[in-house]
Amino acid sequence: MKDESSKSRPVPRAAIVGAGLMGKWHAHGVQRAGGVLCAIIDLDRSRAARLVQHHPEARVFSNLSAFASEGLADVVHICTPPETHETLTRQSLEAGLHSIVEKPLTESGEMTEKLLRLAEPRGLLLCPVHQFLFQRGVLQVEKALEKIGPLLHVDTLICSAGAERSSRDADRLIAEILPGPLSLVVRLFPTSIRMADWCVEHPGTGELRVSTTLGAISVSMLISMSGRPTMNALRLIGERGTAHADLFHGFAIIERGTVSRARKVAQPFLHGGATLYFAATNLLARAANREPAYPGLRELIRRFYEAVRSGGVPPIMAAETLDVALARDQILAKVSSKV
Repeated sequence: MKDESSKSRPVPRAAIVGAGLMGKWHAHGVQRAGGVLCAIIDLDRSRAARLVQHHPEARVFSNLSAFASEGLADVVHICTPPETHETLTRQSLEAGLHSIVEKPLTESGEMTEKLLRLAEPRGLLLCPVHQFLFQRGVLQVEKALEKIGPLLHVDTLICSAGAERSSRDADRLIAEILPGPLSLVVRLFPTSIRMADWCVEHPGTGELRVSTTLGAISVSMLISMSGRPTMNALRLIGERGTAHADLFHGFAIIERGTVSRARKVAQPFLHGGATLYFAATNLLARAANREPAYPGLRELIRRFYEAVRSGGVPPIMAAETLDVALARDQILAKVSSKV
């Protein structure tokens, strides 16, 4: 039965800052999550106007300050380059607007903590876009942890073509990607992460491997700008099974830990068949739900809006947001020391 009280809650009014690729997908997410898109904000008004063509209910503004003064929105989506996030988020919070910000939320843990402290007494939600946490596959993996555990190893593997497709510095892109896998580790180990001692390998520009041990569990993250084919995967190995999550597409496979000669022979066929089945059903589900890209983003926006409407718990807690930022700081400091 649907929650009848939700019918009387106000529909969040949203503005998108940054009319580029992510601005486009956030605008899509706003509509699918039940929000009202009232503004597109971009210094390049022609680019904003192009996005508004697909969202005629929205108005175009050239800067956040001019928009905020009109009191048209409840929520701001910040989809601009990372170096602008701190200033824009501060402006948004000071204007009394809930804020959802593309990763990394800011350039440092110190900046992130200051913004969280600015939001809290105002009763405002501040949320980074860690969409992996809200993919169907990752949610399925979380539910399967008891079945495959105790955990022994957690690995994330990312091979990206981002540097190839743009003129941006490869190491800079790694710094922007890093909050994604870190958010998964922080969600899995919410207290242990603060005690992590990261081992960092930076063999070349655009290549990073970091690892640590959290209690009895080893954790590894590999980010490569040159490794091919492109991939984005999470693997959790436990004593009673292994979970594989495809973070590009948003589905997961849970393998049982049964040991036998027959199982060993059948393993590649079982894994291949399961991959084909879950990849196909996931693709059909995403097509039916009109979710063509960035799986998990729409669910994150939906949960964020629900928290805005109800005054409830945000989808990503402030402590979790800060832990990701501080872990990223530690890793990047060690990268810098090796350059």
